[in-house]
Amino acid sequence: MNPHIVIIGAGLGGLTAALALQKAGLRPLVLEQAEVLGDVGAGISVTPNASKALISLGLYEGLERWGQAVPVQEIREGITGKMLMAIDRSDVRTRYGAAYYMVHRADLHAMMVAAVRAHDPDAIRTGYKLVAQTADETGIRMEFSNGETMTADIMVAADGGRSAVRSWLFGDDPAEFTGHVAWRFLVPAADAPSEASDPGSRVWTGQDRSFVRYAVRDGALINCVGLTRTGLWRGEGWSQTVPAADLVPEFAGFVPEVQALIAAAPSGRVNSWGLFIRPMAPAFVKGPVVLLGDAAHPMLPFMGQGAAMAIEDGAVLGRCFAAAATPAEALARYEAARLERAGFILEESALGADRIQQNGESKTRFARNEDSLGIFEYDPATVPI
Repeated sequence: MNPHIVIIGAGLGGLTAALALQKAGLRPLVLEQAEVLGDVGAGISVTPNASKALISLGLYEGLERWGQAVPVQEIREGITGKMLMAIDRSDVRTRYGAAYYMVHRADLHAMMVAAVRAHDPDAIRTGYKLVAQTADETGIRMEFSNGETMTADIMVAADGGRSAVRSWLFGDDPAEFTGHVAWRFLVPAADAPSEASDPGSRVWTGQDRSFVRYAVRDGALINCVGLTRTGLWRGEGWSQTVPAADLVPEFAGFVPEVQALIAAAPSGRVNSWGLFIRPMAPAFVKGPVVLLGDAAHPMLPFMGQGAAMAIEDGAVLGRCFAAAATPAEALARYEAARLERAGFILEESALGADRIQQNGESKTRFARNEDSLGIFEYDPATVPI
C-alpha cells in the first residue's frame, strides 16, 4: 500500500500525522496556507499522553532540550494565595511512561518541522490555501488560491477548529460563544517577580476566573494565561491584541504576583480572544477524507488537552496505515480508535471551567482531574488499533 496522502495544515496535529505516516513508510505531503512557517502562540502543555506519541516518533531529545519538565502543579486561591492543592509530578515518568513538559509552542513546532523535513526535504509546502475540493471513489481533487490543482488518494484535514474541510463535508456547525475570554502573554523572566520562575506551574482560581503561569525556554520567559467568564465578547483567533489594562479589572484583588505579571506584559499588550464551542464532527472519516485535531473535535482549553488530542490523532493515524492492508481499512481503524477517546476528552474539557473557577477552599472540586480520569495513562504508540 502506497497511497498519495495530502495533509491540509502544518500545525502540531498535521506535522505529527506527517511524521507518523513517514514512520509507516509513506511519503505524505503537507500543504500550509501561510506563506512562511512559524507557529504562533506562547507556552503549551505537552502532557504524558502526548509526550509518548512524540517520543515514539523520535522527538525525545528535542523535548528534553526545549521542554521544561514539570515537578509540581499548584492550585491556589486567587485572593489569599492559600494553597488548595499541590500535585506532585516528580514521579510522572515512572507513573505514566513519559514526562510532562511545558514548552514554547513555536519551539515545539520548529522541532517537528525539522523532523519531517529530515525524512523528506520536500514534505512541506507553504502558500497553499485550499479553496475547493471534490471527491469520488477514485480520490480527491483540490484547488488552491495560488491557482494550482492537485489530486490525492487521501486528504487529511488538520485545518483547525474552523475547518473549511469539515464545513464542506458536514455543513457549518454554529459556533456558540461560551462567555469565556482567554488572555495570553509572555513576560521576560527579568521583568517578572522572582517567584514567577519557581519550577512547575501555578494556577490561581476565583469565581469565574483563573490565571496560570509557568516558565518556558529554560526559564527565560514566563507564560501567562488568564481565563475569565464575564460575558465580555471577543472574536476568535490568537492574533487580536488588547491593552493589558483591560485585564486589570478582570483579576482585581488577586495576589500581587498576578498583578505584577499583568503589569509586566510587554508593550502593555496581551492577546485576547473569545472561546467558542462547536460539537464534535459526526464522523472523522468520509470517503477519502479524514479529520484530525480541532477539525474533528474542537476543544476548550480547561484541561490543556487540545494540542495533545491532535498529537494523539496524528500518531494513531500513522499506526493505522502501517497496520492496514488498504487505505479504507486504515481510515476505518483510525475512526474506531479515536471517536470515543476524543468525545470523552471534549466533554471533560467543556466541564473544566465549572470545576476550576470557583471561590472557596474545597479540594473536592479538583478530584475529577487528569489523574483520576486516566487521561495520562493513554499511550498513542501502543493503544489497540
